Amino acid sequence: MNLSQLYYFKKLAELEHYTQAAKELYISQPALSDAIHSLENELGVPLFQRVGRNVRLTKYGAEFNEYVKAGLQEIDNGVAKAKSYTAGTQGNLNLGAVFPVQGDYLPALLNSFNECVSDKVTFKLFQGFSLPLIDGLRRGEYDAVFAARPADAGDLDCIPVVSHELVAVVNRKNELARRRTVALGDLTGRTVITYRSGTPIGNDVSALLADCEVAADQVYEDEISIGGAIAADERSVGLCTYTIGLAPYKNVKPLILEGVPKEFHRIYLITLKDDFHPFLLQEFMRYTASFEPPEGAVPHLVA
Repeated sequence: MNLSQLYYFKKLAELEHYTQAAKELYISQPALSDAIHSLENELGVPLFQRVGRNVRLTKYGAEFNEYVKAGLQEIDNGVAKAKSYTAGTQGNLNLGAVFPVQGDYLPALLNSFNECVSDKVTFKLFQGFSLPLIDGLRRGEYDAVFAARPADAGDLDCIPVVSHELVAVVNRKNELARRRTVALGDLTGRTVITYRSGTPIGNDVSALLADCEVAADQVYEDEISIGGAIAADERSVGLCTYTIGLAPYKNVKPLILEGVPKEFHRIYLITLKDDFHPFLLQEFMRYTASFEPPEGAVPHLVA
């Protein structure tokens, strides 16, 4: 039994006439007859009975026909779905993203893509931390993720899209709050808190602190938790990126870190290097690589 036989059977069941069915199938009538007889022999039951010059489904054929129609419809749906991935800029994209880009950069990007490329795309967004998001990408849960680049990125394509500067954050009652800038050396002997070691951003901060005599308590996951800790502590200093995660804390002041590059921590659009990329995803990757965020879409601390 093969798909051709099933399509032949379906067409004959619809038209109930060998000559007409063979004509629409672009095959000879003997070829159609042979295919149906072969199918009947394999199933062991008669599927059609002669009624004058026409044929009609037997009770076995009528029952079989319901399964054939349902099965072929599912196959046709699958073929159409597969072809849609190369057909154009419409469909769904599942995107994972770290929190810092979800309130400014990412909405600007997605709105611009819908306006300039296609408004027939549905973006499904999932929030998480960089390493779990990349694990999900490798498991096939996302089409792409916006995250920090991991150390083991050999199987990944990483397109830099946005960067955040590292700042010192203090409670507004802290003596350092009178300043606009601070050097890492000024933090020696102070209680410093920052990101957890083992994460991409935590490792970046660890490397930065390795050359100076500053010890840090590296147990925090994100800017929200660091900002919350500083909001409740007048003496400590936090080291974190300047993102929307700090926005809720009005009694926390960010300070520019002298000598630290503005583009300290990069976020990338990350996809699997050897995976099949549907046309829609390819277009999204190309657009994202050239996208310039509008002014104000990414927060920057002005000296």
